Amino acid sequence: MGATVLAWSMALLAPVSVTTTDLIGRVMPPYPGGLDELGGSCVTGSTDAAHVCDYSVGVLATPAADPAGEPVPRFVVAGQLAGRDGPRAQWRITDAQPYPAGRSDYYLQFGTCRVNGQDDARVAALVRQHGTTTEWVKDVAWAGRLRLPDARFDVLDARTVDCTNEAYYGL
Repeated sequence: MGATVLAWSMALLAPVSVTTTDLIGRVMPPYPGGLDELGGSCVTGSTDAAHVCDYSVGVLATPAADPAGEPVPRFVVAGQLAGRDGPRAQWRITDAQPYPAGRSDYYLQFGTCRVNGQDDARVAALVRQHGTTTEWVKDVAWAGRLRLPDARFDVLDARTVDCTNEAYYGL
């Protein structure tokens, strides 16, 4: 048993050897290579409430090497609902983009961004929330527009994207 625990612990600390192509087409969870979901959002292409989670956008991460540390984001993924395992949704990954290196203080926002000043509910962006005095955040590390029904990202020029500042006092 001790060897099993040691092997499992070492697997968590090992670098992730999973690539974006390893993810696309897989049904998850379970997640490969020590990855786990860090967070995400349901997406729909329908006005029918029964289809509110037909698709998803999320971030996959590896656990922190230090128990007091933060998980390390690795991928931004899009998925299509493939079924359920009890209460947990299972997603067929339809697209995956590497998470920008050195941007662990950025967080996924979906549905509250604009492109060139125009609202676009299909934009997912990795943004850094800072300050409470501005309504819009322009510190965007990556942005993509989710194209449905194939659930693929059209990567956007991050300089053209801004998102609602969730820390803004005026909200």
